[in-house]
Amino acid sequence: MFRPSGLVKTPLAWLSRPILSGLGALIISALLFTSPVKAESEAPAHRPKVALVLSGGGALGLAHVGVIQELERIGIRPDMVVGTSMGSVVGGLYASGLDSASLEDAVKTVDWNQVFSPAPDRDDLTFRQKAQELDFPVRAGLGVKNGALLLPSGLVSDQALLQELRRLVPIKGSVKSFDRLPIPFRAVATDIETGRAVVLDKGEVAIAMRASMAVPGVFAPVNLDGKLLVDGGMAANIPISVAREMGAEIVIVVATQSALLKRDKIGSALDVLGQTVTLLVLANERAQLATLTSDDVLITIDAGTLNAGEFTKGAEFIEAGRRSFLTQAVSLEKIAARRERKVYVQNPQPAPPVIDHVRIENSSSLADTVVVRRLQPLIGQVAETSKIHAALNDVYALGPFQRVDYALETQDSKTVLLVRADDAEPDVGRIRLGLTLGNNGSLGADSSISMDYRTPAVDRFGSELQIQAVLGDINSLSGEYFKLLEPSQSWFVTTKAKLEARAVDIYQPSGFKVASYELTYGFAALGGGYQIGRFAELRAQIERGQGQARLKEGEAKTTRQDIDIGRLVGSGGIDTFDNPFFPTKGARLGVRWAEGFEGLGDSSNYQTASALALSAVSVGRHSLISGLSGGTNLDGTTPVDTLYRLGGPFRLSGYHRDEL
Repeated sequence: MFRPSGLVKTPLAWLSRPILSGLGALIISALLFTSPVKAESEAPAHRPKVALVLSGGGALGLAHVGVIQELERIGIRPDMVVGTSMGSVVGGLYASGLDSASLEDAVKTVDWNQVFSPAPDRDDLTFRQKAQELDFPVRAGLGVKNGALLLPSGLVSDQALLQELRRLVPIKGSVKSFDRLPIPFRAVATDIETGRAVVLDKGEVAIAMRASMAVPGVFAPVNLDGKLLVDGGMAANIPISVAREMGAEIVIVVATQSALLKRDKIGSALDVLGQTVTLLVLANERAQLATLTSDDVLITIDAGTLNAGEFTKGAEFIEAGRRSFLTQAVSLEKIAARRERKVYVQNPQPAPPVIDHVRIENSSSLADTVVVRRLQPLIGQVAETSKIHAALNDVYALGPFQRVDYALETQDSKTVLLVRADDAEPDVGRIRLGLTLGNNGSLGADSSISMDYRTPAVDRFGSELQIQAVLGDINSLSGEYFKLLEPSQSWFVTTKAKLEARAVDIYQPSGFKVASYELTYGFAALGGGYQIGRFAELRAQIERGQGQARLKEGEAKTTRQDIDIGRLVGSGGIDTFDNPFFPTKGARLGVRWAEGFEGLGDSSNYQTASALALSAVSVGRHSLISGLSGGTNLDGTTPVDTLYRLGGPFRLSGYHRDEL
């Protein structure tokens, strides 16, 4: 559970903490893997039943691992584990069979970017989606339905989160009762409709953990058994009463600190809101802590200057947990002395089955055949988590899904992969707004504001209408209908219309600028092509339009040129960059050929060609991006609107975009 602390320095710092706290819960989950364990002998009847209760607290919850390590060292393995938010993630993994050593290893080696990426991996995007990302880099957007803007239910997609939880929990699939886990377990969530605590005691451990740490506004609520569940810290951040109901005689509580802001630190509306949330959490914590008896032990985590957002400091948090344990070492040693040590052995996991069939539960507007084509390679293959996740990510990248999840079922002695593809927001388009600033250090800055709107899928194959507008140094308005023709989403046809106004500079062969025109033109295009996998595209189209170029400065033979457009254009490209703007690996290749025909209405007959090649390689923290770009006139006189242009990122970056 996100818990504001006195470490807040700015309003934005408070705003970031709930996000990071929820992410922190994920982090721990992403961390760990080992085989389940079980006791070789049952606990003697006289042994007092000990419960381990783990609170929420964002990255502060990493300290739970250090406490668990010390408990194991002195011989205390709890009879039950109860957790909220981050505590449910650490506790759920521990109860499912992970030991403290595996937890620590995972904390130190987690890939934060992979776990918390809010969008599909770029390798899973089609060439068109990569091109859209290059044209309009802003990923976040707002939903649009019936003319109204819709805010997302969560700022961060839980696709990667849920996959990591499913991968790392040793107990796979649904469990009839969490009492059957190596250590009985409960996760606590909050019913957002009533505000009441909801105790999760069966089903999939990963889903229970996911619901318990659904930080409101960060991750979308989890719809489970008719209830809409969010972070359990809102109702019971230290769920001692749940442990009592499970029969605990002794409760060991591990609680992170919720520090209130001093009066002189409360200045903004966000400070007030953060303090309010802290007070609500403290209220339910105090009510639970008041039930502790003299037999119970409370370990309060002292993380020093560390805060709930510093997930990269896992080793320091674990050490803080060990230090905090020492404050109650005497009391805990007494508990250990009253209990016999258990000897645990690891249970080998059965070999994964072979997938015989795939079944789809698809709530989106896309045809099932579009989804199934991306899952068919799994049939006849061993149900390896990594392969299943790769296929699900391929489906998720199609666009309209909130999450793509799965379960393995057995029907008539056959293994069925059930894939649930949940529509994010039915019939909702997406609008993105952007601000672009550029400066070459000497000749001033470029700036523009932009808008991108994409409709929801207009047919079962995922066709869409895209509208873009840019206002700044280059002004443009364009609309494109992209029609996919079959389930593989390879063949397509497209119609496009565009209006544009921009400057075009004219240079002498020696390189000196002699004039600048203001070019205004519009054209319509009809074409088609083929997407090759997720990395390449071939396209051909015919363009027809008109415009004019007026002399803005300098000297030229004509002060005005009328432009008629009637040309054929062929293009192709490859894009394997891992990032469109700051790549560390991969390549981008592009070629374009255009031929103008007076018979099609063009002002002259001509041919032009251009090509671009970029590559990126990295060694450690250093990346080298190299490129080659060029263009030429093959025949005729090149109209001003088709001149080859240079300037901007990867094309002589010291110049303005398309300056030359």
